[in-house]
Amino acid sequence: MDLQARTAALDVETIPRGRMLWRFVRQIAFALISIVVLVVAFGVLNPRFLSGGNWFHIAQQVAVIAILATGQTFIIATAGIDISQGSVVALSSMICAIAIVDAHMSSGVAIVLTLALGAVIGAIIGLSVVVLGVPPFIATLGMLAVALGAALLTTNGTPVFGLPNGFQEISQGTVLGFPNMAWIAVLLALFSAYLLNKTRFGRYTLAIGSNAEAARRVGINVPRHLLLVYVFGGIVSSLAGVIYLAYTAAAQPTSGANYELYAIAAVVIGGGSLFGGVGTILGSILGALLMTILKNGTQLAGISPYVEQVILGIVVVGAVYVDNLRRRLR
Repeated sequence: MDLQARTAALDVETIPRGRMLWRFVRQIAFALISIVVLVVAFGVLNPRFLSGGNWFHIAQQVAVIAILATGQTFIIATAGIDISQGSVVALSSMICAIAIVDAHMSSGVAIVLTLALGAVIGAIIGLSVVVLGVPPFIATLGMLAVALGAALLTTNGTPVFGLPNGFQEISQGTVLGFPNMAWIAVLLALFSAYLLNKTRFGRYTLAIGSNAEAARRVGINVPRHLLLVYVFGGIVSSLAGVIYLAYTAAAQPTSGANYELYAIAAVVIGGGSLFGGVGTILGSILGALLMTILKNGTQLAGISPYVEQVILGIVVVGAVYVDNLRRRLR
């Protein structure tokens, strides 16, 4: 019996469509309801929240979190986690800015170089997990410190300015009235949804998260697949760093702080499970939108940014509670 036949039981297409649809609705229901409640609440507190200009700003803000949540979805689906994303965003933005401003590279070459850096970072994390046996939390915690330190060392903590206008078009330009950076997030989400739901790579990802030993017994090369997942996650984090750099027009060595928390909360709120085996790209994007609305709405309501940090912590804990509740119901 070949590998494809042996893994047929892992294929989501074997689940009745009605049951799949109901499961999907349950996964994203919390995010959808929460978004509606927040939009109504913030609209009442400040009518400017509902303006077209503010929603254009929300579309820009959500892009970075959505991109990070996309990569985090695959990692969490394998029962792993990546808490280094914020620091990788900072390091990637610094490297990209230095390549353009100081090394006088073209924007295209600098972006490719930055994405290659993300792949290397992801490979280091992946090898730490599958070869050294380091738990994902510890491996990415170590990378968090390394990437943050490297971001500070590159310019001794000094921001980098002077990016060309053409590079900034990534965030400032529009297509059909929609910011370019949001289109990039949408295209990545569509590709990732196809990868997760319609390909063997996605099926293996969910299978490993559900039961790594069972996946290994049916012939899946679990170490190699986990390595690929972390490489993908590293590339996505670096892409988020490039987008963030274009949005802020300056590289800050401490940029991206707490973004990993936003991404993790987005995945769990969107139906992903920290125990692995469950996750949807659409749910993660909705979770990212919810987190962005929360951040934007509190700012317009005049709530202190310190209070915003408290709210973020409460949301993260609440998301984990919802994950546990969903798991018990399943």
